[in-house]
Amino acid sequence: MIRLQNIKQLLEKGFFHIFGANVINKIIQFSSGILVVRILTKEHFGIYSYASNIIAFFLLFSGLGSISGVLQYGSESKNLKTRNSYFKYGIKLGLTFNLLLSFLILLYALFGNLTIPESRNVLILMFLLPIFTLLFEMIQIYMRASILNKNFSYLTIFNSFLLLCFSILGALLYQVEGLVVLRYFAYFLSVLFGIYLIKDKIRSIFTANNLQSNNKKGFIKFSLVSAANNSISQLLYILDLFLIGYFIKDVEIIASYKTATLIPFALNFIPVSIMTFIYPYFARNNKNNNWIKEKYLMLIKYLIPFNFLISLFLILFAPFIIKFIFGIEYLDSILTFRILSFGYFITASFRIPSGNILLMLKKVKFGLYMSIIVGLLNIILDIILVKLMGSTGAALATVTIFLFSSIISTSYLLYLLKRTMIS
Repeated sequence: MIRLQNIKQLLEKGFFHIFGANVINKIIQFSSGILVVRILTKEHFGIYSYASNIIAFFLLFSGLGSISGVLQYGSESKNLKTRNSYFKYGIKLGLTFNLLLSFLILLYALFGNLTIPESRNVLILMFLLPIFTLLFEMIQIYMRASILNKNFSYLTIFNSFLLLCFSILGALLYQVEGLVVLRYFAYFLSVLFGIYLIKDKIRSIFTANNLQSNNKKGFIKFSLVSAANNSISQLLYILDLFLIGYFIKDVEIIASYKTATLIPFALNFIPVSIMTFIYPYFARNNKNNNWIKEKYLMLIKYLIPFNFLISLFLILFAPFIIKFIFGIEYLDSILTFRILSFGYFITASFRIPSGNILLMLKKVKFGLYMSIIVGLLNIILDIILVKLMGSTGAALATVTIFLFSSIISTSYLLYLLKRTMIS
């Protein structure tokens, strides 16, 4: 009866809308990735992956972290007017910075020294992505902070479906260039749909009071530290591909490594979906230590065995999975795929949950120091291991960082929880 009641509560609060939307979202994204791999030649897929990776570097500080700031302060704000004020300020700050970011991308695409010169035209076409993605993500974040979970799920699925359709159509018609251009249309239509879903709140957002200077300072401080933490964390996923391109300069090796990452990295939607749902609740209970302790331990109890079975399946059946999904030309990525599949277990069971909960508790200084240490270690390991072992070394460096950061962040969180029990 208790379990049935818990399931009913989760249903009423929209957990299954968020989790279902993320499942559908990842299935569609993964299907899109597979079809793009199949449609593009291995060389063209390598060029596209390299250009996308460069964009990812610029997006490390997207919006100066205003998305994280809106989520945290918007979730904490039980007053709708206050939440709207934070959203209004966050979108102004984020758009202003991302306009500058787009200009820098264009300058780099035109005049930068690219180790894969074929990616220059693709990179030029991508320069407006920071603006489109920020607008879309801001609408998503507003829905999350307001616990509009059904609307969030509708918008997420709509966007994923459009990206799938337009990506395939663009790749079929004009290869990489068509893929990039038509993805803009997908984001544009998604933003319009998101505005429609919150149309009754648009007026109150734009007419919201401006934040006071002390609130702005708190918002900016949290956002900047969150941006630093997130950017260094994202380096784990993008630095390896960049260094493979820099040291090896082979688009086919880039394509194989990118293919090996698709499934293990995509599966992070499982813990991310859960954290997406619980974030507003943890943020609103960030002073209730007993509540946080109970919910975190319950979360870990179920995540560990579940993620272990997923990783074991991927490792054992790697040759069949690679051949069936991506094709025989990508069988050279089996070892890398197995290494990253083990990394999924580590990051999904420990790193993502503990890192997110520490952020909810506003342990931003710890996160910043941790990110700096992890970032430097990641750079050192990637350079050394990519030089020595190529793409296999890149995978080993990534998983080593997953393990190190998981041990530190989980140990610190457990220390905080234990100290709460004693006190």
